[in-house]
Amino acid sequence: MIVDDSAFSRVILADSLQQEGYEVVGEADCLESLVETYSQCKPDIVTMDIAMPGADGFECSKVLLAHDSRAKIIIISSMKDKETEAEVRRIGVVGYVQKPVESEVLKRVITGVMSPDRLYEQLENWSIDMFQEALAQSITRMTKTATTFSERTQLDREVSQGITVVIGIIGHYSGSMILDLSRETAEKMAAVILHRPAKNQEEVMAMAAEFANIVGGVACSMLNKKEPAFGLRVSPPSVFYGEQTKIASPTIQLQGIYANNDFGRIYLGIGFKKGIVLWM
Repeated sequence: MIVDDSAFSRVILADSLQQEGYEVVGEADCLESLVETYSQCKPDIVTMDIAMPGADGFECSKVLLAHDSRAKIIIISSMKDKETEAEVRRIGVVGYVQKPVESEVLKRVITGVMSPDRLYEQLENWSIDMFQEALAQSITRMTKTATTFSERTQLDREVSQGITVVIGIIGHYSGSMILDLSRETAEKMAAVILHRPAKNQEEVMAMAAEFANIVGGVACSMLNKKEPAFGLRVSPPSVFYGEQTKIASPTIQLQGIYANNDFGRIYLGIGFKKGIVLWM
């Protein structure tokens, strides 16, 4: 389905799609006809222009995704800058192609959107193992102690043990790592790592943040070595303190596991989301 206010642009795009073997099942030129046409023709892919009178492509994409969260929208527009890219990423479209469109490029994007995302499946399958190994290695190297692990769980809503460190992960896919431990566990670890008791709570928090940063960095390096296309890296840690804090992830399903060692129990949660499939 093609969404563009320009009849000429719709003709050009339809010809390109048909030459590549696709069937154009519907067209819309504004928000008013968008949802009705989509519901009638039930397309696999929707191409969306940005610059349209009235509701633009951003607003049309929001409305369509609110109507059907499974809709696969590819932005096709002459506009392509950091601001427009940031906005359509936030909205949740699956691809972006700049005009003038080459039929081979468009076909490659559509094929990628419609094909199973094997790269994401690999990341999902490998991530918990790599992060678990990174946690065990980091504990051993920094404290010279061994670690055992409990059964893995899907995080629904956990109550913090006292200190929660959140690490954002960026790359081909975005994700989050959560490390949670009690203040007592953090104090014991800090004393071993520093070879002295921590001077204050800030020093304990700083140790927890840096420890989580090391675990995340090591795990991302291991995953990138296994598959360079991931291109993962960590963002600066955020630390939260409070035993009544609820650990939850509204947009990412986390896989979780508990590590047990001489200092206490540490919770590790990791998860990724697909995000943009193809950006050209």
